[in-house]
Amino acid sequence: MKRHSLPARAAHNTAMVEALTDLPPIVISDLVGVSPVTAARWARLAGDNWSDYLATRQPAQRR
Repeated sequence: MKRHSLPARAAHNTAMVEALTDLPPIVISDLVGVSPVTAARWARLAGDNWSDYLATRQPAQRR
């Protein structure tokens, strides 16, 4: 993805949120290899209340 200048981080985050809308966090934890706490945090961010997600994003730094 980097070779083609595609945003790998954004794709990863989108895939994680999409997966958590269909599967419980513990299943995602096992499938992806993240801790259950991390999967639960992502699940909260993937919930209906997107204000939590937006609040955790840091503004992009401009150069």
